[in-house]
Amino acid sequence: MMTARRLLILSSSTGSGHDMRAAALVQWVERLRGSEVGTRRYQALEESSTLDRFGVNLYNWIQRHCPWAHHIYFNFLEIAGLHRKVSHLRGKERLLAVIHDFRPDVVVSTHAHLNHAYFEAIRRAMQPDPPRCLTYCGELHGSYGFSRHWVNPQADGFIAAVPSCAEAALARGMPKERVHLGGFLLKPAFYLKPDQATETPPHPSLFESLPADRPEGPLVLLGTGANGANNHLAILRSLDELKKPVTVIALCGRNAAVQAQLKNLACPPHTVVPLGYRDDMHDLLRAVDLAFIRPGTGSTCECIQSGCPILFNGIGGVMPQERITVHYMRTLGLEPQVVRRPAQFASALEKLLFQKEAKSMLGGQKEAFRHVNRGLTPAGIVAEVLA
Repeated sequence: MMTARRLLILSSSTGSGHDMRAAALVQWVERLRGSEVGTRRYQALEESSTLDRFGVNLYNWIQRHCPWAHHIYFNFLEIAGLHRKVSHLRGKERLLAVIHDFRPDVVVSTHAHLNHAYFEAIRRAMQPDPPRCLTYCGELHGSYGFSRHWVNPQADGFIAAVPSCAEAALARGMPKERVHLGGFLLKPAFYLKPDQATETPPHPSLFESLPADRPEGPLVLLGTGANGANNHLAILRSLDELKKPVTVIALCGRNAAVQAQLKNLACPPHTVVPLGYRDDMHDLLRAVDLAFIRPGTGSTCECIQSGCPILFNGIGGVMPQERITVHYMRTLGLEPQVVRRPAQFASALEKLLFQKEAKSMLGGQKEAFRHVNRGLTPAGIVAEVLA
C-alpha cells in the first residue's frame, strides 16, 4: 500500500546529537502515524561529497583528540558559509537523485549546515509542488556556539528545543509565526515508564552486568559519544584519591580496544564495569547516581529527561557547541560542575557524592530537571512537522 506522505530527514554524523534526533523523529513518526507516513534519512554531508565527508571526519577527530581546537573550526565554518548557496553545493547530483526517487512531501533538517542550500536545491528540483522544509534545532541556548546557519528565514518552520533557542531564531530573522517550541526530540523509550516498555531489551540489564561481590556505593556512568570520545583510562587512574568505593560503568561504544583495556584495570576499592555499545541509555541513566559526560546537547537532554544528575567532562577544552549546554544549566539555576583535568575527577566525585552538601546538590539537579520542557513531548514535534 502506498504511504500517504513521505518525510525526508537530513542529518550528519558530526558528533552524535544530530543523528540521535533524526533517529528519534523516525521512531516517533512510525509510532504515531504508522504506515501513513514513509520516512527516509539522508546523511547529507557524508553521502554527497568526499570533501564534506572529510570535514565530518575532521570534526570528530578534533572532538576526540583536542576539543579546544573546535573554536577555530567552528568560527571558520561560521564565516565560510560552505553550504549556504546552491551554486557552492558539492555532490548536488547525489542529493537530487534521492529527491527524484523519494519525492518527499516534507523535509526536516536536524543539522546546522543543511538549512540553506539543501532546502533551496530540493525546492527547485520539485517545482511546481515543493515540499515543506523545516528545521528542528536541539541546541539549548542562543549564545556563542549557536551557529548562525541554523536559521533560514525562508524555511517553512523552525522548531526549537527550548525557549532561548526560539528567541535566537527570532533574533536572526525567522518570522514569529514560523517559530515553534517543541521540547527535546529523544527516542520514545525516554518518555515511557519502565513498566510500559513492550520491546525485549537488546542487552542484559545493568544490574545483571554488575559483579555480585562489588562493595556498596554509588553508581557512576562514564559516557562516550557515538564517535568514541572518552578519557576513560586517565580518569579511572585518578580514582586512587577517592577512598570511598564507587562502581564505575564505563561505556566504550564500539571501541573494543578501550573495553579490553578496562577489563584488566584494577583500581580498588572501586569496581569498573566496561560495557560495549548500548542502545538502552534510558534504562542506564535511570539506574545510576551520576553521569560523567561531555557537555553535548544529546547526552545532556537524555540525562535531563531521565532525571540523572550530571558532571561534565571538559578535559581537553569545552567546544563552542558544548559551551551552550554549560550556559543552559545556569539558566536552570544550577552551577554546572566541569572537570577540566583527569586529576580533578576524584575530588569532583567526593564533592558530589560524599560530602555533606552532596545530597542537596544532586537533589537540586533532579528538581530542576523535573521542570524542564514540562508538557512538551515529541508528539507535538511530529504534529508540527506533518501539519
